[in-house]
Amino acid sequence: MSIKVISTGGTIASTENSGDDATPSLSSDDLTSEISNIEDLPEVETEDFTNIPSSHMKIENMWNLAKRINTIDSDPNVQGIVVTHGTSTLEESAYFVDLCYNGNTPVVFTGAMRNPSLVSPDGPGNLLASIRTAADDQAGKMGVLVTFNDRVHAAREVTKVHSSAPDTFRAPEFGPLATIDEDRLTWRRRPINNDPTLSPDPSMLTNDVLALWVTVDMPERQIQAGMDAAAVCLAANGSGGHPPHIIPYLHDIKNAGVPLVATTRCVEGRLGRKTYGFPGSHATLRELGVYFSDLNLQKTRIRTILALASNQMDDSFDQPS
Repeated sequence: MSIKVISTGGTIASTENSGDDATPSLSSDDLTSEISNIEDLPEVETEDFTNIPSSHMKIENMWNLAKRINTIDSDPNVQGIVVTHGTSTLEESAYFVDLCYNGNTPVVFTGAMRNPSLVSPDGPGNLLASIRTAADDQAGKMGVLVTFNDRVHAAREVTKVHSSAPDTFRAPEFGPLATIDEDRLTWRRRPINNDPTLSPDPSMLTNDVLALWVTVDMPERQIQAGMDAAAVCLAANGSGGHPPHIIPYLHDIKNAGVPLVATTRCVEGRLGRKTYGFPGSHATLRELGVYFSDLNLQKTRIRTILALASNQMDDSFDQPS
């Protein structure tokens, strides 16, 4: 039995060039060669999927990665799968795979905040911890995971909260699923995930899903851009607040047949259902028949993209009346 390490690039695979700026260049073999005590781990196999900064990731890349992971899951000789990934969009790729994967082989995403050219790079430690997570007997029951800084998180819940700190990945409201001490994992909770596993038509996958933040006195043209989009995802104030002057444009989008999906821009909590009734509250969103999401905006967009391509919007989101 082996652990498959799939490299996609990012900081963990970056080294400094002549201008002292790091770019992805290391292979999966390079990454695993830096792990200490690798002889104490299960056999490790490597695979180079791509080698790009994570900000260059596209929906097509994520779909191909999900397909590859599903293929590897059918190999009885693979005990677990670790994906190394740049941190900027790691949470989106991990959640994309989570929505498309229903296998039994543990899948763990990880990366680094300090590239190998810097003092105290965190990539080798994160990779070691992720291999241990993927080899753990409990990991396959938890959905796709993100292991970082000796914490194990659910892909659905984790988010990047700091632009440069090594402990950037957190699950703000519910916390980690497990922690790693030396070579031991201590699990403390199991996620309850009601998201459907989606099987999108690849030809229907699109990046034309807008992600908009509601801000004070936001300009109407931000909303108007959604008139011909595949869908619009909106991060509202608090429990669902938005300026009343954008309401007519929300109606126009809805009448044009463009799905509207709303969430809160707060890092914790969900949209309200019955707290407020004024125009520009969650009551307005209900009246519009907007889909309600309990994810952050970037993951709401990922689920919308996959739900549209699977013709499963009603199964993927609540639509309170």
